[in-house]
Amino acid sequence: MATCSCHGHQGHATGTSRTAAAQTVGEVAGRSTRALEVLQRFGINHCCGAGLTLAEASAAAGVDLGRLLAALGELPDEPGSASGRG
Repeated sequence: MATCSCHGHQGHATGTSRTAAAQTVGEVAGRSTRALEVLQRFGINHCCGAGLTLAEASAAAGVDLGRLLAALGELPDEPGSASGRG
């Protein structure tokens, strides 16, 4: 899990790899380090913006929501995720 350095808390896994615009940044960032890297690449702050939905965060960062969702959707399932348990 990713640790937020400005508040010292850890994100929580969502239990699913499906990414939707209504998920919060914190939910997605807590899913995997790769998801966190995608958010960072798009300029989305996973710490202070953790309570924002992906739609809200992408608008605030000035990035296309569709591109963000596509990039997150390309990530492989992490071991232990609900979709990776068969």
